[in-house]
Amino acid sequence: MEQISSLNIPVRGTPMTLDAAMALAINEAYKGGPRVSPNPLVGCVVLDAKGGFVSAGHHEFYGGPHAEVNAVKNLSAEDLKGAHVIVTLEPCAHEGKTPSCAKMLAKLPIKRVTFGLIDPNPLVAGQGAEILRQAGIEADLYQAESLKYDQEMRIKLEEVCEAFLWNFRQKKVFVALKMASSLDGQVALKSGESQWITGSESREYVHYLRACYDGLLVGKGTIEFDNPSLNIRHPQIEKKNKVVVIDGEGELIGKYTELKLSEVHDTQNVFWCVAVDLKEEVQKKVSKLSKAPQLVFVKTKVGGNLDLEDLLAQLYKTGFRSILVEGGALTASSFVESSLVNRIYMFQAPIIMGSGGSKSWTETIRIDEMKNKIFIQHPTYKTFGNDFMITGRIQ
Repeated sequence: MEQISSLNIPVRGTPMTLDAAMALAINEAYKGGPRVSPNPLVGCVVLDAKGGFVSAGHHEFYGGPHAEVNAVKNLSAEDLKGAHVIVTLEPCAHEGKTPSCAKMLAKLPIKRVTFGLIDPNPLVAGQGAEILRQAGIEADLYQAESLKYDQEMRIKLEEVCEAFLWNFRQKKVFVALKMASSLDGQVALKSGESQWITGSESREYVHYLRACYDGLLVGKGTIEFDNPSLNIRHPQIEKKNKVVVIDGEGELIGKYTELKLSEVHDTQNVFWCVAVDLKEEVQKKVSKLSKAPQLVFVKTKVGGNLDLEDLLAQLYKTGFRSILVEGGALTASSFVESSLVNRIYMFQAPIIMGSGGSKSWTETIRIDEMKNKIFIQHPTYKTFGNDFMITGRIQ
């Protein structure tokens, strides 16, 4: 997930190539990151008949106007005559919380619509483009001028709405993992102390990331040692988030009202995951609490650990479409080991903690042969103060 806005909006009339317009549309799409789920991030750019920039828009929040509507809303018929609309995702064909964008565009005096991806939603999936063609408007799938750039842009278009695409293609929760480590890969001291490895700039970005996912997931160790608030504290974002806690044996549920979580979050926004075998016992504990989180009962694997795949399936049923796993070390490595992580955000600080008295977040992962090493696909890099971050897809 990109930080909000890295490209500047051009002056009206500035000549733009199709490639430049699509890059700007992708940039626009990311502006909706914290507020559009479960809808996709979508950006739109309008060029005039001569190829000059006219306007740009993005899908701002779930239930609100889509990117195409926001891009054309202040334009006159004269502005749109012969215009070229560039959008990251095929205009929607169906009527949902908002009207069909394809039908809206079909009524305008535009000449052409170019879209980056075909919408995987079966209610759209080519039907949006067909509505436009039936209205006499050219509708085509984006293709860059060079093969190399086309491949790069295809990756960027997939990434901008990766959670939405994963949801529709796999019917599963999209999982991102965030970790902060020293240069030697340590994430905490043996005592569990980890505050703070990275600097304030990195931590602010993490709060942005929290806002971009449906929920934040941690293990019971993080709750037990740090008693964190796990809310969103970002200067530009006001949003209540959801928190998922893995506590297989229900050891901490009885202390829920003593935790900061219970003070900061509404009970309907905290999801406590425990073994289904302990359902009756946990419900008795919860019945004694003045307020309690939502309970999620999960199957266990041989050995007693929660089945993380079933945990994600249960969360999907409750409406989660994306999760940011934030800790601790055992929880993080368990998700990677189970091949359940889609994207990783790895922050590294210019410090050395030493493996003798610290914890590595990969200590439970065993790679026997180099051919089995885990690759980070299409990595990108950012710096925050003195810290360094790498992000990319794992699957």
